Amino acid sequence: MANVMTAVPDCNVPTHATVVSIIIRDFIHLTERVSATNLASLMASYYEKVGAQVEQQQGVLTSISNHGMLVTFFDVDGADHHARRALRCALAVALIAYQTRFLIRQSFPGHGFERFAVGVGIHTGELVFAEFSHQTDGQRIVCGHAVSIASLLSVKSKELDWNVVCSAQTLAAVGSGILTRRRATLGADWLKEPVQVAEVFVVRDGGAGDRMDATLKLDRGSRSGIYKAFDPAMFGDGSEDGPVLPTVPGYRCLKAVGRGGMSSVFLAERLSDKALVALKFADSSVSEDSDVLYRFVEEYGLLEQVRHPHVLQIYDQGVTDDALFIVMEYLPGGTLKQRIGKQGMAGKEAWRVLREIAHALVEVHKRGIIHRDIKPENIMLREDGSAVLGDFGVARRMHEVRMGGHLDAIIATPYFMSPEQALGVAEDDRTDIYSMGAVFYNMLTGRKPYTGDTLEGIVQQHLRAETPKLQAEYGHWQPLLDAMMAKNKSQRHSAKQLMAHMETFQALL
Repeated sequence: MANVMTAVPDCNVPTHATVVSIIIRDFIHLTERVSATNLASLMASYYEKVGAQVEQQQGVLTSISNHGMLVTFFDVDGADHHARRALRCALAVALIAYQTRFLIRQSFPGHGFERFAVGVGIHTGELVFAEFSHQTDGQRIVCGHAVSIASLLSVKSKELDWNVVCSAQTLAAVGSGILTRRRATLGADWLKEPVQVAEVFVVRDGGAGDRMDATLKLDRGSRSGIYKAFDPAMFGDGSEDGPVLPTVPGYRCLKAVGRGGMSSVFLAERLSDKALVALKFADSSVSEDSDVLYRFVEEYGLLEQVRHPHVLQIYDQGVTDDALFIVMEYLPGGTLKQRIGKQGMAGKEAWRVLREIAHALVEVHKRGIIHRDIKPENIMLREDGSAVLGDFGVARRMHEVRMGGHLDAIIATPYFMSPEQALGVAEDDRTDIYSMGAVFYNMLTGRKPYTGDTLEGIVQQHLRAETPKLQAEYGHWQPLLDAMMAKNKSQRHSAKQLMAHMETFQALL
C-alpha cells in the first residue's frame, strides 16, 4: 500500500476533520471460498489501489483490517477542504471496488461469489489522536464521535444499497456544488439524535458550469446518474484561444490527441519524472450508460494483466474533478491507419507489423482474452515504427464470450469483422486472427478486403465471398491470408499457428 506521509495533529488535541470508513461487504463469503494465498493476493491488489488514492487526496490511513479501513482527512495547506477531498477518495474507492469485482469474476469463474462491494461512510466532526505505546513501539489511533458515526454509515450502506453514505455535516462542510440523489435518516441506540445522510453523486468546484466529480452507481445494467462525468466540449487542444485542458493531480495535460467512440485522449507530462504519457478520459456517456462504463473499467482490468512489448502499456486508473481516466503509454507514431493511407505499405513493413501483432496476440490469447476489434485504428506505432495493439474497450474474457452465446449487436468494425461476429455467434481467439488477416490485406493493398454501399452488403461478403486476392508481387502470401481469413473458424489459424506458418516465409523476404 502507498505510504501516506500527510502530517497528523498532535495527540490528545481535538481537531476538526472528515473520517471515511470503508468496509468490504460479505467478506466472510470470500474467506470461505478462496484459499488464503489467493485471498492475500486479491486483497493486496485492492488495498494497494485504495492506498494510492488515499495518498493522492492527502488522507491519513488510521486503521486497517482484513475487511475494512479508516481514513482521516485534515486541513492541508494549499489543498481543498478535507471534506471535499474525502468525497473524491470515496468516489475512487467505489471505482476500485468495481475493478476488484471484475477481477474476482475473471479469476474465479463459476464460483458463485456474492458481488464484491464496499460500503463507504463519511462524516465530518471533532476527533482526537490517542497514542498507545508498548516499550519502544507506538501506534496512533483516531478516536471520537466522528469515527463512530462514519463507521455506522459504512455498515448502513448495505441496507440503503448505496455505494457512499455521506452525513449532512460533511455536505455542509463541502459547501456549494453538491448534488444528491437520495436522502435518509439513520439512527442507533447510542445516538442522541438521528443522522441525516445523502447519496452524493456530483461534487462541482463552483458554479453549475464548472468541472465536477460524479459519484457513479457502478452496477452494470442500471442507470448510473443523469449528470455528465466528462464533457469533451469543455476542453480544447491546448491552444491559447481554446478552452482549458483537463486537470489531473500528478500530471500536466499538454494537448488533445484523439477521440474515440467513448473516450477522449490527451498528451500529458507525468510530473514525477517528466515522462510523456497519454490520458484517456471516459466521455460524458459513461455516467449515462453503465454498460459503457463497464467497458472502460474492463479495458483497464484486462490490459493491467498483459505485459508485452507489442501491447499498449497501462500505468494507472483514477478519478479527478473531471472524469474517470486511464494513464497509458504515449505512442507518437500515430495509428496504422494513418501509415497505410490510400497506397498501402511496403511488403517488408507490413510483414513486420503482422509478425509483431501476431506475437502480441499469442500473449493476449494465452491469458484468455479476445480483443474483438482489431483494425488499423487500434494498432499504433511507436517512434521507432514498432507496432502496438491497443484499445481493448470491447475485449472480453473467452469464457464470458462463450457463455454469452450470442451478441445483442455487432461489436466490431464492419470492414474487419469476422464471420462469427457478423452472425452474432460465439467467438474465440481465432476471431482476432480473421480480423488481423483483413488488416494484413489492407496494409499490402491500401484497400479494405470487402466493400459495399450498405452494412448488410459488407456482412454478406464476410460470410460468403472468397478471400480477397493479393496482387501478383505478394501472391506467395496468399495461402497465409487464406488460412487467416477462412470463413469456418475451425479451419483458421490460432496465433501460435500463425507464428509458425510465418516462419516458413522468412526465406522469401
